[in-house]
Amino acid sequence: MRKALIILGIAFLVYFVLTEPEGLADLLGEIGNGIADFFDAVMTFFTELF
Repeated sequence: MRKALIILGIAFLVYFVLTEPEGLADLLGEIGNGIADFFDAVMTFFTELF
């Protein structure tokens, strides 16, 4: 069952890349911005703490 879900996930990703490359780029950019914001907040917390 797990292997089937992985294959379906990969197939969906390939389909998404072929049909909506701009949408995928936007999604990945938003994920990257979210991660950067998280680490920025953590650094600000530790800077203010010490």
